[in-house]
Amino acid sequence: MTMKNVSKLALFVAAGMVSAGVQAADFEVDDRTTVTLGGEVVLNYITEDATDGSDETQFTDDGSIVVFGGSRDLGNGVTGYIETEFEYNTLGDGDGDFTRDATVLGFAGDFGEIQIGDSDNVFEDLISDSVDPFENATLAQVDLTDEDNMVTYYSPDMGNFSFRLQSRIADETTTANQTGTELSLIAAAQFTAGNLSLRAAYDDRGSVDAETGNAFESEDEVLGVAAVFGLTDAVELSARYAEQSGKDGIDSDGTAVAINYDYGMGSLYGAFQDVSVDAGEDGSQMAFGANYDVADGLMIFAEYGDFDDVDGDDSLAVAGLVFEY
Repeated sequence: MTMKNVSKLALFVAAGMVSAGVQAADFEVDDRTTVTLGGEVVLNYITEDATDGSDETQFTDDGSIVVFGGSRDLGNGVTGYIETEFEYNTLGDGDGDFTRDATVLGFAGDFGEIQIGDSDNVFEDLISDSVDPFENATLAQVDLTDEDNMVTYYSPDMGNFSFRLQSRIADETTTANQTGTELSLIAAAQFTAGNLSLRAAYDDRGSVDAETGNAFESEDEVLGVAAVFGLTDAVELSARYAEQSGKDGIDSDGTAVAINYDYGMGSLYGAFQDVSVDAGEDGSQMAFGANYDVADGLMIFAEYGDFDDVDGDDSLAVAGLVFEY
């Protein structure tokens, strides 16, 4: 299991409409075409304590982006859309590049939705994110298929049930004389009854060329289940179990619970996770945080996490702001 930071302005498309965030501006070109412009600035002041006793404090841009998108009514109940996310550093750190980070092309209609490009991993959407209310203090997650070269199908809502199928199709070159195509299969499903959502997902993590010969080596598969329950209009409880199999026979699993309380002007949230490894030390992790909506599109937050030596990180404290436009 690894620590994983996830952009909170991930590419998200619902019912064929491009959405770069709640503050994004839509411009109607004509009756059938809409262009969208939006973005997000994320600034963090972080203090990290490592297992070797060293401390690091930094003021950093944690993934500011600008998003351009467009959608068009193609007729017959079908909408086509495209969205591209560009990343830059507000503080001027690094090389100062304005680079493309992700692009998706999609088509939506009564049949559901088909998306091509840098789509979010559907295992992450339904399982990992169910216990991740954090901006930065995310607990350890299982390793998943990379989020590029994806082909994704989102089913329509069939009563209380829906599913998602996804494959990563990528050329992987491992030696000077050898190339291969990596195929990954990810599947996820969700059943909803009232305030309860039950979820399950699988990611086979594909295959990669061996360094010699033409053999393919199977990556380790990941399985997960989750439940999300709205206790009241303001309180949400969630639980997640995920298991990662290793090619070396060493498996690991994590059981996590989370709570999120919406107090009106923001949220209070926290999570706890128990991590078990076949070979190595088991451990537990916890994190909690709070955010406050200063104004429409402007949020401040503070979080703390104790990661119990995962990936060399012992604890993290962060304060930051998120500005959406």
